[in-house]
Amino acid sequence: MEGIITKTLGGFFFVKTNGEIHKCRIRGKIQKQVYPGDIAEINLEDKIVESVQKRENLLTRPKVANVEQTIILISLKSPPMNKDLLDRFILMAESSGLIPLIVFNKIDLVDNLEEYKEDLAVYSEIGYDTYYISAKKHEGLDNLYQDLENKISVIAGPSGSGKSTLINSIVEDVELPTNEVSEKLKRGVHTTKHVELITLPSKGYVADTPGFTNINIENIESDSLRYYFPEFKEYEDLCKFSTCSHTHEPGCAVKDALQEGVIDQGRYDSYKEIYKELQEKEDDIYG
Repeated sequence: MEGIITKTLGGFFFVKTNGEIHKCRIRGKIQKQVYPGDIAEINLEDKIVESVQKRENLLTRPKVANVEQTIILISLKSPPMNKDLLDRFILMAESSGLIPLIVFNKIDLVDNLEEYKEDLAVYSEIGYDTYYISAKKHEGLDNLYQDLENKISVIAGPSGSGKSTLINSIVEDVELPTNEVSEKLKRGVHTTKHVELITLPSKGYVADTPGFTNINIENIESDSLRYYFPEFKEYEDLCKFSTCSHTHEPGCAVKDALQEGVIDQGRYDSYKEIYKELQEKEDDIYG
């Protein structure tokens, strides 16, 4: 019988088939290469995973298979908004072939929401789906909920952004533990210890994952970084040099657009910082 692996824990593999969860073992050495989201063939009588289908993709951090989109959850306040970190999460999603859904949480904590929306409008302007919600107050969830239907989604975001609270808000019969943000550290307290796919009422799945405080971009080379910034695309063929990195070269159309205010300064600063980081890593590796 075919099913989807919802979590792996203590050497067991939990497989959902026809609405039921089966606690299974796995034959052979494949157990170290199987992750939540994988589609498995199981022997119901023996509770054994016999084989796993070829996956569409594998998100490596956290390790979840066959994910279609990433909910990037960022709090507007407590902890404070961090656009550089947001850009890195977007890059992580894009480089993994996933659709980023940018969700700004904790609108109930800010007095000037319209100012935040104006400052963050750049993300919707360059083509990303954005949502403003309060997971705690159950506000603004309808549009997001519709976009999770019949898909496997993973939630990413820094600790304290409200991942467990969001899941509690949109999933029936789920009560995940949540912690308050540490006032002393102004950062989240980790509440999740393993990856688990949780069933949505709409037949989709959302992955509850360990929290992140930073993102390491491991699978991108510096000369490919520009392709992950969609606002650069229309200027690529206008630069003087076809290999223009958009950082220092003369005749750079991207820098011209930046000077004209067409490209957002904050996004460009994130690009340059990440580009520098990738080049330093490459220098360490290749000399």
